[in-house]
Order: sequence, then C-alpha cells, then structure tokens
Amino acid sequence: MRAMLPQSQSHPAGGTYLAATEPTMITPEMSLAAVNDRERQLIDFTQRLVRSPSISGEEGDVAKIIISELKELDYDEVWTDEVGNIIGKINGGDGPTILLNGHMDIVDPGPADGWPHPAYSGEIVDGEIWGRGSVDMKGPVASMIYSAAQYKQLNIKPAGDVLMTVAVMEEIGGLGTQFLTSHTTADAAIVGEPSRNELRLGHRGRLELQVTFHGRSAHASVPNLAINPHYAAAEFLKLLPSLELGVDPVLGPATIAPTLYQTDQQSANVIPSIATIFLDWRNVPVETPEVALEKIQTLLNKCSDSNQDPDCPAPQVRVTRSDLTTYTGAVKDFAAVFPAFATSPDHGLAKAANSLINSIAGREKPVDVWQFATDGGHLVAAGVPTIGFGPGDDRLAHTNQERLGIEDLKESTATYAPLIGVMTESLV
Repeated sequence: MRAMLPQSQSHPAGGTYLAATEPTMITPEMSLAAVNDRERQLIDFTQRLVRSPSISGEEGDVAKIIISELKELDYDEVWTDEVGNIIGKINGGDGPTILLNGHMDIVDPGPADGWPHPAYSGEIVDGEIWGRGSVDMKGPVASMIYSAAQYKQLNIKPAGDVLMTVAVMEEIGGLGTQFLTSHTTADAAIVGEPSRNELRLGHRGRLELQVTFHGRSAHASVPNLAINPHYAAAEFLKLLPSLELGVDPVLGPATIAPTLYQTDQQSANVIPSIATIFLDWRNVPVETPEVALEKIQTLLNKCSDSNQDPDCPAPQVRVTRSDLTTYTGAVKDFAAVFPAFATSPDHGLAKAANSLINSIAGREKPVDVWQFATDGGHLVAAGVPTIGFGPGDDRLAHTNQERLGIEDLKESTATYAPLIGVMTESLV
C-alpha cells in the first residue's frame, strides 16, 4: 500500500510536505518543468564532475563535489561509508525503497593528442559536454542526483525512501557497490549507466581467471634440462575453443577470451618455470565462479601430461584476487567477479519502466541489454531487483570521443523521478 502521510509534516527547509491526500508521485510534466528550472545548475554540475579527474582509487576530490551538491539540493541525509561510497537519502513514507546507483570513478583518458577537446575540459561543443566520464558515468550521476532532488524541489514526499548511491571502483570490478550491499538494501534499483535513454534489462558478467602452468627453468641453450610450461599452455589454448559455454534467453551466449600471458622471467634466453594465462569470461547467470572453475579444471584434465614432470605441480586455475585500497584508505581483498544479471521483460518493474520511458519519448524505444558489466550484477546478487536506464551513447564510453548531449541529459533527468514513482507502484 502507498504510505499515508501526516497532514502537515515538517520539511527540513522550513516548508511542509503535501497532505496525505496529495500524490506522492512526480509526473513527467512536473519533472520536465523542474529540469527547466535548474537546467543551468545541472549542466554546470556535470561539467564540474568531468573536470575533476577520478581514476579508480583516486575519487576523493570528486566525492567532495558530489557531497556538497547533495547537501545544497537539500537531501535529508548525506554520508559516506568505510570505502568512500556516497549515499544521499530522501526520506519517504513506508512504501518501497528505491535505490539509484552510479559510480564516480573513470578509466584513464589515454594520450591527450587523441582527444578533439581536452579530456578533462567539460567543454560544450554543439550541444554536447565533452570529456572522460561525461558518459561513463558522471553525466548520468548528475542526472540521477538532480532528478531525485525534485522531491525536495517540488515539496513532495515520495511513497518510500529514495537512496542516491555513488560508488567507488566500479571500473575495476565494483568493489564499492559490493560493499554497499553489505549495509544498504532496497526493494528495487535503477542503474544509471549510459543506455541512450533506453531500458536495459541486464548484462553478462565478467570473471577474470588465471590458469598457471608449472615447469622447470633452465638456460635456453640447454632446453633438455628444462620442463617448458609453454607447451602445456599451448595445448590448453588449443582445447579452449571446445569449452561448452552457457546461453541465456535474455543475455545471449557467454564468451571466453584469453587476454594476458605472463611468465616469471623477463630475459628472452631463459626458459621460465611458470606461465600464466589470463581468461576474460563474459558469463551468463548460470555460470557461477564455482561452475567456471570446474569447467576449466575439466579442460585441464583433458590436456596431455606428457611433458609434465612428477616434481612439478599440476596446472592450477583460480579467480584473480587482489588487495584494493580506496581513497579513504580502506584495504579490501577483492575477487575479480562482476556478476551477470537478467531481468525478464515480463517483470513488473520492466513493464512499468518501459511504458513510462516510451510515454516520455513519445515513441516505442528499444529494450536491450548492456554489452559491458555494471554494478547491477552486485545489486541483483544481493537480492535487489534491478533495471538500467541512463543518458549517453554507451558506444562512446572508454573512447576519446566521449561526450554527452545536453538534451539527452535533460531527458533522463525528466525521467528518473517519474520512474521512481511507477516502479514504486509496481511493487505494492
């Protein structure tokens, strides 16, 4: 049921919330008017975010900008957790809690001479904001923050709490949101990654695996004294394409690709004792890390052991793990696992969201899945039903052509608040 509100509940800024008989939803028309009222502030905020470099683990400066803006926009509560995630809360009634999810970190912009406009300029050219992070995902973060703030701007109390979360370290596996789910929960979530303002219903996951082959080192001039691990690695790579991979009705087929190859030597005239192959597995939901490890181990068992010395350990497969240090100084052991997720098009959240998005656009928009992994996988793994929607062309992310159209930014900002409302109603 929708929460019944007191007739005159005090507002932190000195006003009052609407009476209980008034709607707790923001209509698209109301949202668009609110966007137009704050258009200049929204654009300026987006530019300031783009101009603040925030490589994973170095998000401290941009975090200060975001916290200041949340407070300026009158969020009821604003705090950071141990690893540096930012949480802004709009207090609502006793209805479902809706969580908006974005991240503040970016990937390195690469060579400066490849950018038509400086990577951290936030320059506006032909109605587009240029720069690293404009699409992935400082523009979407700004859009979500300003849209959720419309509840305070319009003096409306939502049916349930609204949580605006901006996580750290999404670009290197999602440590921030994974940690966030350990102390924050919600009834449903919107991941704001760029989707061209279209509905996204999931993505394949990402598992980073390491397969290590052991041998015995020797001078390259006397290979008969060595056990060369390259041969076992080559045999494994030859068999890898035969591995049976999963297929999901929403996400399509899983893929696996060998990427990096490392040895314990740097000299070309030394036979190494260890060779390691890195695998990038874009998995579907049924392929858990445990299933993936078992499949690779089965493949290793098929490899010939003709060049395997009894004194050498057998080949080993493991998920990459590393200690990551956040900008707050927190050190966390993190596994390179981005869970897959798929929300059915027939799910109530998906139907409600799709109907609203099409209504605002005035046409039927495509419904698709992302080709890349997002923090949505961590949310779904924690039991939070999730959909995706965000401004910007996802095909420009991580490129030196990254830019975000201002009209796209405004459209998404006029969509999130009404989207919160229809999602809430679909849950009650």
